[in-house]
Amino acid sequence: MTTKKKAYHHGNLRPALIKAALALIAKKGPRGLTLREAARRAGVTHAAPYRHFADKAALLDAVAQEGFRLLEEMMRARRDAVSEGEALVRLLEIGQAYVAFAIDNPSYFQVMFGPDPYEGPGESLALKHANETFAILVNAVTECQKGGVIATDWSARDVALTAWSAIHGFAMLQISRRLELGGFDTSKPAGMVAAIQAMIGRGIGAVAR
Repeated sequence: MTTKKKAYHHGNLRPALIKAALALIAKKGPRGLTLREAARRAGVTHAAPYRHFADKAALLDAVAQEGFRLLEEMMRARRDAVSEGEALVRLLEIGQAYVAFAIDNPSYFQVMFGPDPYEGPGESLALKHANETFAILVNAVTECQKGGVIATDWSARDVALTAWSAIHGFAMLQISRRLELGGFDTSKPAGMVAAIQAMIGRGIGAVAR
């Protein structure tokens, strides 16, 4: 009879540990995660995780890597649902996708952008995937500049950084429930994101829609 523990020995232990890590992060935050506790939740011995992860940082890197992959898919899907002739709308959809992902996946988001280190700048696959998601934003800005809806006074990377900083800040405030401290109604985040985008658009020369 094949047990759950034996099944994990045949290839699905890694995703099981990532799933367990996400559940623990939802309860205790990234700093409350331990390999031993992840193993217990996954139903394996405390030594089993070391077959896939050298330490906690390696497990966090795997969580972040998966998170960036999912974020990239969501950004591309929202962007590609809009005609290529609507460069500004495609850019705005990327921002909406970013916030929607954060709200739907707070545990991933905490690890992806939290203070806890990945394996290291030279080794982390998570950082590689993070750069790829930023490239999606930069390319969308470039298309807007080519279409004349965003000014070319600044580089596409600088414009993307400005937009990312604002939208990311909103996402973090939203999932941490800090917006409630300012008395904001957070029940319709998409509308709040659109307002932020409109204000940024005026500054960078985007055509109002």
